[in-house]
Amino acid sequence: MRLLSYVQCFWTYTKIPVGFLLVLTTILLARTDVSADSVVFGKITINSDRVIHGRTNQIQGEFTDQTVTQQSIDNLTIHLLRLPAQEGYYFPVLHLESVSPGFADGVARLNPVFRLDWGETTSVDTVLFQGIEKTRPNIMQRMVKDYIGKRYSPALDKRLNRSFRRFTFLTINSANEIVKTREGKTAILISMRELQENEFGGVVGYVPETYKRKGYFTGELDLKFYNLSGTGRQLFLFWSKTNRYSQQIRMSYTEPWIWKSDMFGTADFEQVLRDTLVVIRKLGVSTGFYSHKRGSIELTVSHESTLPTPGGRNLLGLVQTKTNAVGLKYGIDRRNNFYNPSKGFALNTAYSAGIQRRDSLDTKVRSEVIFNSETYLPLNTNWVMAAMVHARAKWLTGEEPVYSDQYWFGGAGSLRGYPNDFFRGSQIAWATLEIRRLFGNLSSFFLFFDQGYFRRKELTMETIRYPNSFGVGIRLSSRMGIIGLDYGFGRGDTFSTAKIHIRLINRF
Repeated sequence: MRLLSYVQCFWTYTKIPVGFLLVLTTILLARTDVSADSVVFGKITINSDRVIHGRTNQIQGEFTDQTVTQQSIDNLTIHLLRLPAQEGYYFPVLHLESVSPGFADGVARLNPVFRLDWGETTSVDTVLFQGIEKTRPNIMQRMVKDYIGKRYSPALDKRLNRSFRRFTFLTINSANEIVKTREGKTAILISMRELQENEFGGVVGYVPETYKRKGYFTGELDLKFYNLSGTGRQLFLFWSKTNRYSQQIRMSYTEPWIWKSDMFGTADFEQVLRDTLVVIRKLGVSTGFYSHKRGSIELTVSHESTLPTPGGRNLLGLVQTKTNAVGLKYGIDRRNNFYNPSKGFALNTAYSAGIQRRDSLDTKVRSEVIFNSETYLPLNTNWVMAAMVHARAKWLTGEEPVYSDQYWFGGAGSLRGYPNDFFRGSQIAWATLEIRRLFGNLSSFFLFFDQGYFRRKELTMETIRYPNSFGVGIRLSSRMGIIGLDYGFGRGDTFSTAKIHIRLINRF
């Protein structure tokens, strides 16, 4: 928070111009045989309608015997006006009531007497924005409406800034200012910058050739529109080719505020073709509240259907299923940089439960848990330790989840030493530890270790494995965007069989 300019406030809210002190100093120099550095502050008296003796005594002790200059006068003013500002009084009135000059031992002393009137506590009447061009004004005002009428304080200023982290295309340039409008209202002036509001992400992976199969490419395309028509609405489109025989499509739309309420809403659709054996379709809607302090919580309703192909029915005995479920999601993000954090954490977790109907005859209760967390700990100025934990699990009453209910992982987003979706299970998890060397706001070099886990049970055979991988990676900011390269070693890999994952993130 920046309180306009303390010097400006001093001139504005002082009954007797401070320049009088400099004029008096000039007169003393003219009438006495003392040098300019021999005019100092003597006894400084501060009268106030509030008891602040401890802090005023500290100011008096700091400035007594200090040479009177424009700079020292400004510093004294800053210290005096800071006293009420620390208590939420941002428009005090400072009177210079008298100055009693004295002269002794070749030193001229000024003994000013100030009166500090604190005035009224500062309440926020409105919020003004600088640098906003694309985002609609009513959207900006809607984000700060909860602060209107509240008493201003450094804690409120911090919460106000944190509320803008909800949208990744907004960033604050400098400290906020308290100003008076022409209508006499108290306003917080926030200088902001709009980042490129759309994002393109792409991943290319190559699975090397072996004596049993030819090499092949895998890939992902990820489009994110964060601020449709300047309204804060979001649209995400995702496509991936995870292996030769699998494909995934996902679409998601988010409305930041539903009508005139404080609730947000999301609708998403996903379709997965898994190894040409089964098609999985998911449709979900959710609504919830966002809090800058506690994160977001939302209620979800979903419908999922699986349609096995003839191959899936014959080879795996899959049947058509329909699952209706309700659940809760919670998320909070305290990272200081969305793309290249140096500290902070993020947490997203979800739980859902519902009824699964198989071929319209048999019914089971299915429950699901999803957990994602990221933690970033600074080791020193440029070195950061990053730890990520991800977990997924499904349960069915009376039996194990079948092939179409299982999760797939491995590859660029999880275990980087393996092809995409190399592992599967009804319970999966993977943890990542990275030691990063940051260079620049968006660039880093790192060493990584990924530890995975999966469990599945099919027929009478239970499979539990703990795969892991390690390697090096780099994220480099360029004109094309953020270019990422991961070089990972899985079990039994050599330099010729290690997996290479290339990622590109570009905002446009």
